[in-house]
Amino acid sequence: MKRPQYTRYALRLTAAPSPAAGDTGGPAACPDPVALPAADPMDDWSGAAAYDLGPDAQALEYTDGRAVEAILALQPAGWQEEDGGLTLVFWLEDGAAVDPGVAAALRDLGTLGRLEVHREPPGWEDAWRRFHKPHVIGRLYVRPPWYPARADLLDIAVEAGLAFGTGGHASTRQCLELIQTLTPGSLLDLGSGSGVVSFAALRLGFAPVTGIEIDPVAVHAAAGNAAMNGLEPTFLVGDATDPAYPLPEADVVVANIALRPILRLAERWKSADAEPSPPAELLLSGLLVDQAGEALAAFPAFTETARTDDGTWMTLHLSRRA
Repeated sequence: MKRPQYTRYALRLTAAPSPAAGDTGGPAACPDPVALPAADPMDDWSGAAAYDLGPDAQALEYTDGRAVEAILALQPAGWQEEDGGLTLVFWLEDGAAVDPGVAAALRDLGTLGRLEVHREPPGWEDAWRRFHKPHVIGRLYVRPPWYPARADLLDIAVEAGLAFGTGGHASTRQCLELIQTLTPGSLLDLGSGSGVVSFAALRLGFAPVTGIEIDPVAVHAAAGNAAMNGLEPTFLVGDATDPAYPLPEADVVVANIALRPILRLAERWKSADAEPSPPAELLLSGLLVDQAGEALAAFPAFTETARTDDGTWMTLHLSRRA
């Protein structure tokens, strides 16, 4: 069977949101193909949302939420953020733009910035796979499903797809390192993405484990990963920072969700009669190093137990005061 070929699109966003396509006076022409620079592997977010760049009603910290929503509606073969979220790269099968609906969506995306197009060479999808490598993180072995398991480590197979979380980003690694220092109990994984933290928690003996994610595409990917691993966490679609959203009570909460949603989450636990009651242990991740002070100040009922950082990204371990 002939393997599909792919076209790479890069939407370089303007500094301010662009008008809707209907306000431009007419449809924009689909751009001619141009060569694109190779993506920086350290800038590969696989759909992550941890940049503190601008207001967003949905708690996902995208530079332009409209653009992300439009890209996901195209059901791309993959997508990622680059340049601190100012460039959105996604892949469609060759010929997809012939469909009138896809062509219209691409024209609308072109009104939000500069849309560059480049046909990938044959075998691109294999090169993408070579980029995703296994990670040994303490007792955990986080791997793409095309790598074999290791008998000496706790195995977690993750197909990220359109969800964030392969174990490759510092914020995810830091969460996985720190949960290994905690006493197992019930765990709540906020911003669960591909489900990797939830799976690690179950492998380490935490139960029950519940993941909450605002992106339904990510929840769908996480459910598939759970089945692949033979694990049974509970995944829910919702905004955990919304005071009206009912959070399950848990001994441990992991929030890998960036500064602004972390600050909104803190509001839920400020009152003495907060429901649910604050967890005994709290991991805050998706933070830049210089955001630690602001994050700590938002949780006066907690004291800092530990922190880990790589010079850029930081995760804080907080314990509830007696």
